[in-house]
Amino acid sequence: MRLHRLDVTAFGPFADRQQVDFDALGDGGLFLFTGATGAGKTSLLDAVCFALYGQVPGARQQTRALRSDHAPDGLAPEVVLEVTLRDRRMRVTRSAAWDRPKRRGTGTVTENASVLLEERSGGDWVVLSTRLDEAGQLLRDLTGLSMTQFCQVVLLPQGQFAEFLRADADKRRALLESLFDTSRFAAVEAWLVRRRQETGRELDELDQRLGQVLARVGEAAAVEVPDPLPPDAAAEWVDELLTAARSAAGAATTAAETAAVAADGAAATLAQARHDHELRARDTALRQRLARLTAGAPARDAAVAELEAARAVAPVLPLLAEAGRLQTELERVRALAGAAHDRLSTAAPVLAVTGTDATAAVLPRARAVVDASQDTRAEAGSLRRLVDQEREVDDLSLAAETLAQRAVEAQGLAAKAAEWLAAAPARRAALAAARDDARSAADAAPGLVAARDVAAARLDAGRRRDVLDVELAGARDLLRGRVDAHQQARDRLQALREARLAGMAAELAEQLHPGQDCPVCGSAEHPRPAARGGEQVTVDTETEATEAVTAAEGARQAAAEEASRLEADRAAAGAAAGGDTAVEVLVAEHAAAADRAAAALSTAARLGEAEQALAEFDREREAWTRDQVARGAEAASLAAQVAQQRARVAELLEVVVGARGNDPSVAARAERLDRMATELAELAGELAEAERLETEVAGALERAECAVRARRLESLEAAAAAARDDERLGELEAVVHRHDSELAAVTEQLDDPALTAVADREPADLDGLAAAAAATAARRDEELARAAAAAARVTALSRLRGVVDSTLAERLPLAARHRTVDALSRLAEGKSADNRLRMSLSAYVLAARLEQVAASASQRLLRMSSGRYTLLHSDDGGSGRARGGLALRVLDAWTGQERDPASLSGGESFSASLALALGLADVVTAEAGGALLETLFVDEGFGTLDDETLDEVMGVLDDLRDGGRTVGLVSHVADLRQRIPVQLRVEKGRRGSLVRQ
Repeated sequence: MRLHRLDVTAFGPFADRQQVDFDALGDGGLFLFTGATGAGKTSLLDAVCFALYGQVPGARQQTRALRSDHAPDGLAPEVVLEVTLRDRRMRVTRSAAWDRPKRRGTGTVTENASVLLEERSGGDWVVLSTRLDEAGQLLRDLTGLSMTQFCQVVLLPQGQFAEFLRADADKRRALLESLFDTSRFAAVEAWLVRRRQETGRELDELDQRLGQVLARVGEAAAVEVPDPLPPDAAAEWVDELLTAARSAAGAATTAAETAAVAADGAAATLAQARHDHELRARDTALRQRLARLTAGAPARDAAVAELEAARAVAPVLPLLAEAGRLQTELERVRALAGAAHDRLSTAAPVLAVTGTDATAAVLPRARAVVDASQDTRAEAGSLRRLVDQEREVDDLSLAAETLAQRAVEAQGLAAKAAEWLAAAPARRAALAAARDDARSAADAAPGLVAARDVAAARLDAGRRRDVLDVELAGARDLLRGRVDAHQQARDRLQALREARLAGMAAELAEQLHPGQDCPVCGSAEHPRPAARGGEQVTVDTETEATEAVTAAEGARQAAAEEASRLEADRAAAGAAAGGDTAVEVLVAEHAAAADRAAAALSTAARLGEAEQALAEFDREREAWTRDQVARGAEAASLAAQVAQQRARVAELLEVVVGARGNDPSVAARAERLDRMATELAELAGELAEAERLETEVAGALERAECAVRARRLESLEAAAAAARDDERLGELEAVVHRHDSELAAVTEQLDDPALTAVADREPADLDGLAAAAAATAARRDEELARAAAAAARVTALSRLRGVVDSTLAERLPLAARHRTVDALSRLAEGKSADNRLRMSLSAYVLAARLEQVAASASQRLLRMSSGRYTLLHSDDGGSGRARGGLALRVLDAWTGQERDPASLSGGESFSASLALALGLADVVTAEAGGALLETLFVDEGFGTLDDETLDEVMGVLDDLRDGGRTVGLVSHVADLRQRIPVQLRVEKGRRGSLVRQ
């Protein structure tokens, strides 16, 4: 990488355009950036970094603060850098985000950051990209360095390397990790840790399962699990429990068998005693049943007498039943005939009462009724010939009424059409006006909607503007406080640095001892050592103050960025709101615009409906016109047809009325006479049936009386009283049979020899025998339960023994795998006893890089220190919990002893830091792909060198120049201005800094 030209405009302390020609400065290979403190020397290096990466180093990376406060309004901050990267000539034009004044009105608007990346090709500049991300990626690929690496190996900040030289392992590791990618090694460490945790969890889960199984073993064996019980001893413990359980199970089985024999004997004795007791109770019950049967003998004899009487009258009962049935049927037929006669007597006065029997005096004879039926049917037949003529009268009348109704309807529809057509012109005019209004609203709606949206946007912006006013006031107050805190921290740091420089001689003098060579002049005599006066300032005090300045500056930059962002947002919101118009006014304007837009949209939405309504109205008017003409012609035709139909009805009606009589119609009269004839025929049949039944009833009664006399019964009534139905006969037979059967069964059972034998034996004590049997049964059950529990315990322990074996077999390889992974993980983390240096894998890689850096740096440090000092990498372990592997030592060739870098003097520390920076640049460059870095900058630190050391340092820098590099020194040391003729001067002033080349 070689820089050619840099243009900065409104950037940092530079108000207008300033140009740096690196080609001219690099002709001699070595040039000097000089100027007063705060003039902007470092800002030029920031511009280079900003052009390549879009950021500046350190706390200055808040790009919103990059625009110069001295620049005139409207001038954009811009950096243009021409650079050769991997033999490609590139030009980068980059602008930071800034707030520019509005072109119209007051306030500002935010201009976003931008970039233009071009490449020189054939004498012309070809645009490669204008996108921030795309251009940034392309530049990073060409440089091969991240921004952190670029700032360390190209800009060489000496203060940071002096801190790196004296830092502890953790701080040194942080810088090395930012320069060298060790992510894959850290990933290996993390993978091993995760794998260790996974196998550990798996082993813990398996041990928990084993513990649960052992707990179940203890529960089954009713013992406590030993604590602790190593997994290796688990199987032996379970075997001991299983052996003891099997022995106990054998003893319990023997005891259970003995108890079962005793329980069976007691149960048999009790059963025999209970059987004897049951026989005695049975004998007593049988004798009681015999007494009850003897007492029930009279009832049995009465049932026998009733049964014999019912059997004697049984042959007469069918005759009595037949006579009763015929009498019932006769009464039913007489009732039906009487009802029919009463119903027909008023309609058929021809019927006369002809019966002579007392029970039928009110009924006619069947023959007379038959004659009346025939006469009625003949009259109905003569009337039926006039039915068609009557139907024609009805049809003609109905048709005439229908035609008359249709004529009236046609006349009404014609009048309605005339009325509708009379009002049609006014209705059409109203529809046309509605269509015209909708068209006008549709034309105006887009403009009114746009006005509504603009008013809504202004209202939202006005509300945000008012919120941002409050937030901006708070941000400005915060910024003022942080600016004051930053200034106070800088004043404190400056005072400490001045105090430390004033006491530097005394600090060196405190390290002198009588007879020991002075590290500055080499003399063993120290006649006038300097004494310390005033405040004692240490490196730690200065470091703390520096960190406080950095923190305060970062806080100030953050507050400034937030204030700038709020100012830009407030300006944008104010512009969008139309200035400082009150929110209440904006609300009213938006409401009015919304109402107008809503009304227009609502009216415009009805355009299609209005046009369709007008077209439909025209079609409807044409239909009404046609309908009016058609309905008028139809009404006239129907009126003529009505007159013709009504004349024919009058002719036919004269004949039909005479034949109809009092009936509603001829057909109704004929139908009524037919029904009457049918009913008279039915009444004749019922009268004939009644006459037949009267004869049969008399014959049945006579046969029944003959049968009663033949059996010497008193009368028909006495025979009926002695009769019993089948259900009662069955009950009587059951009573007799049940008494005789039960008496025979009781007598037979009383003759049983077992009942006779038990009477000779003494009754046993059932309660005592039952208690003895229960006791032996309880003992048997208890022993059986013990035996079952013991057997179940053996079964459970045998099954759990298999589970323990399978779990231990599963655990064995898992435990071995976990031990292996745990050892590897702890070794990679530096936590293993085998890792003597307590160094992690990624730290080991960084230690190798640090060893390369120290070797490269020592080549230059030897020359700058006249062969005295060599930087060494040390892998000594840290103290306590600290890790080793990232330590640096300084070998003093004069004493042959290794020293802590912190013991070096100020000038020696500068030389060592510069050598370390150059060595780190070599290693990082090689790591990044070996791209040649042809331009380097060394920032400050030369003021601590004496003349001899400065000569040696300049010699090392000349070697870099001889290698084809251009080296720029950033310093305000006067001696360097004498030594380096090619200079770039930066002059500061009230209106901004200027570059003199």
